[in-house]
Amino acid sequence: MSHESFSSYVKVSFLLIANNPSCTNFAGLSVGEMVTTPKFTLLEVMSAIELMEPKMDVGVGASHLKTLDDAIADGLYGDDMPMQLAVMDATLAMVVAWLEGSSLGTTVWTNVMLANVAKITHPLFHPFAAGINLLVRNIYSLVNNVGNLEELPEDFNPQNLFNNQTWMHRRDIIIMMREQMHALERQGASWSKETGSRRAVEICTACSARLEFVTLMLDIMSYLMPPEIENPHFDHKIYVGGHEPISEKDYEDLEKLRLEDAEEQREEPKEDTVEDTSPGKKEHKKNGKKQKRKKNKKHAKQAKKESPKTSPTKPEEEKPNSSSANPAESEDVDDEEEYMEDEDDCSSCDDPAQFTPNFQFAAVLSDRLIQISHLIKNTVILGRRGPDNEDGDYKWLMPFDSKACVRMIPACFPRSVKYPTRMEAAVWWTECAQRIYDLSRLPPKSTKDINMLFFFAQQFTVKSCVFTRSLLQVIMFPTDAHLMGGNTTCAEPIEDSLKNNFMPQVLDKDSPVHDDPLARQLYLNFLNQMSKLAVNVYSSFGCNLSRQRDRLEMALEELAHIQFYAGQVEKRTDEVMIAAKMIDCKEQNSSFHSIASFVFHNLVGIIHYYFELGFRMDLFVPYEFPYIFWFLGEIDAKWMMTTMERSQEIQLNYWKGSSLSTTLNQRRQKEKQAREADLKRRFVVHQFNVLNQYAISLICEGIVKLSVILIRKGIVRVPDGGDEAERLRFERRFEPLQNLGPPLNVNYEQFKAKTRIDELYQVEMNDLIDAAAENFNQAKANLEQLDNTVEQNRTNLFVDTMWSMKRLLNSSELLQITKSNMVACRLLKMMNLEGRKVEWTYPEQLPMYPYLSIK
Repeated sequence: MSHESFSSYVKVSFLLIANNPSCTNFAGLSVGEMVTTPKFTLLEVMSAIELMEPKMDVGVGASHLKTLDDAIADGLYGDDMPMQLAVMDATLAMVVAWLEGSSLGTTVWTNVMLANVAKITHPLFHPFAAGINLLVRNIYSLVNNVGNLEELPEDFNPQNLFNNQTWMHRRDIIIMMREQMHALERQGASWSKETGSRRAVEICTACSARLEFVTLMLDIMSYLMPPEIENPHFDHKIYVGGHEPISEKDYEDLEKLRLEDAEEQREEPKEDTVEDTSPGKKEHKKNGKKQKRKKNKKHAKQAKKESPKTSPTKPEEEKPNSSSANPAESEDVDDEEEYMEDEDDCSSCDDPAQFTPNFQFAAVLSDRLIQISHLIKNTVILGRRGPDNEDGDYKWLMPFDSKACVRMIPACFPRSVKYPTRMEAAVWWTECAQRIYDLSRLPPKSTKDINMLFFFAQQFTVKSCVFTRSLLQVIMFPTDAHLMGGNTTCAEPIEDSLKNNFMPQVLDKDSPVHDDPLARQLYLNFLNQMSKLAVNVYSSFGCNLSRQRDRLEMALEELAHIQFYAGQVEKRTDEVMIAAKMIDCKEQNSSFHSIASFVFHNLVGIIHYYFELGFRMDLFVPYEFPYIFWFLGEIDAKWMMTTMERSQEIQLNYWKGSSLSTTLNQRRQKEKQAREADLKRRFVVHQFNVLNQYAISLICEGIVKLSVILIRKGIVRVPDGGDEAERLRFERRFEPLQNLGPPLNVNYEQFKAKTRIDELYQVEMNDLIDAAAENFNQAKANLEQLDNTVEQNRTNLFVDTMWSMKRLLNSSELLQITKSNMVACRLLKMMNLEGRKVEWTYPEQLPMYPYLSIK
């Protein structure tokens, strides 16, 4: 549109007033009304709204985009160390904003330095910007490879800035940053000597800490991630002259190779263009090709030997010297090499081995990362302060411009971007460093059985970010379904958990079922199905809480289907046992329905976590508590207790029926004592969990009664609609359980009959309060007994692991919840609540078991 056309606009307000006399201006339109004509539809209206609206039109305010030259002209390269520190902290804050859900174009790439790393000549900013760029690229690659960010695909779509980037090697970047760290150390000491002030040393140390933080992040990721994700140069083939493709990661001195080739070509005599087909010439030509292949191989080997390793994740074992003291042996080696080279279909002998995370080195570096992150948090204050002490979007810093990378902003409906302050970002990185430390130490311990494997993943992902959630997935399954790149798959922890807790006959070597081919095949079918489900469920922990919950709904249906495979194994087990005349009927089997109980136990556990996610996401409202907590207490907790008690019964029966339990052979006494000690330890853990679940069922029963009390007092209001509306809400909440069958598929009539909810609304108020208080008191007594059990049997529990300590903390929190609710019951009975604030409070560690607070 030309500039002249703007002056031709005509006011049409009088037309609106004429058509609607009640309107004296545009404000006279009612809410929701809009002016339209047949040729001005809703689509055009929305397009018109987008034009010149800063939040919806990326072109607004983009008449001049800041460049690196502009930032330099504004003083970016000046000797202002506080400003340089502020720029580094602001860049780290933008990375946090990106990882928290905003796009790269509105966060990280608002720093013009990151798109122009090759042009930066500043000794501090050049290595820092190169390191941040590679860090962002590696995180970007990690998240895309894991594929767990379904809710924000536009933020992680391929970006031109990534596609057109020439990446420096991580090793070269780290060398640059470490050299600058040493320069900062010398500079700080020199300034301190000249001025006699410690401030110079402090601010130089602070800048050095930011550089070290980036180097540690890059190195840790190289130890924990496969090179094809972490290394942008991994397996890039370079073609030079007539040579075979050379891997860029193994050979970088390409110019040297080119010069050698040019020198050889000058020395070689010119050959006739007519090919001589005589046998002698053919043999000579063949030998020449052999020599050339041998020479190319020698080049590659020499390059490998001379060039430093590009990835510390794969420290190669020191190989013995190929030159042997025995000449004949050396000739044999050469002959063997020639034979290998003559084979047309021979693959490379240097195929990379399966990647396995290096937890030992990563743990050492992550420990240092925690220290550096705390140092960064404590030195943020040394940076330049923003206008009015507000960081904002950091446009007050020279290299930042919110429109700097406007072409990279995703073409989608705009979302508001929350930029963390530098201090908030420093705290975020401190927490992230702790999560990385946990990932470096705990995963190997979490693969003992399927319960530990999933418990760790659940607890870790609750407070983790997309970066560390993705890192967990890559650590546990680097390339395929093998755990941590080793020889173990998910089937082994599943089988260990099944064998140790439910001991089916098919896993008992002394049982005839173990040697039955059909039973073994049916069991393998079950194990394969269970393993696939375990991998799918574990991969869901890489997603955010909402996506996890969606995937768990599908997992519930799949796990219910696996009951069919478990039933086939159970049926064949009964047939074999009866045919072998070991039992007269299937009920006499000591491990009757053991595999089905195992599947049901895990099904109840997934349902529990499904509801826990609902509470963490604040999906439930207080007027729904009566039926939510009825299910958690009466169905979930009690059936969990039932499966645990069945597990204990199966283990005890199996032990009593084994020959080892009654043996008098002195040679087997040590084995017998070890098995008895292991059995005792498992029984202690089972009893611990049974008491814990019983206390939870009592707490849930008390919360149901407290919820009814709050509704009756008018503190919690139920929406209008009556009993039919409540039925619809109930069915909606338990819709994911419809296909599971009894006892997990519940209905509204069952809820009303079991809880006698109508009677609770009629009983005298003080009696109902007393009944709720009694539930909490009984739960408190059980938890105190549980705590005593832990103290008395501490040596028998896994108290040296994170999981058992977490369970102890959960029991302690439950005890506090019961005490708080007991106090609330007394206050409800004695206090006038008028003018008081009464609300449910959700503990951070256990949000699904709230306590009532009265203020």
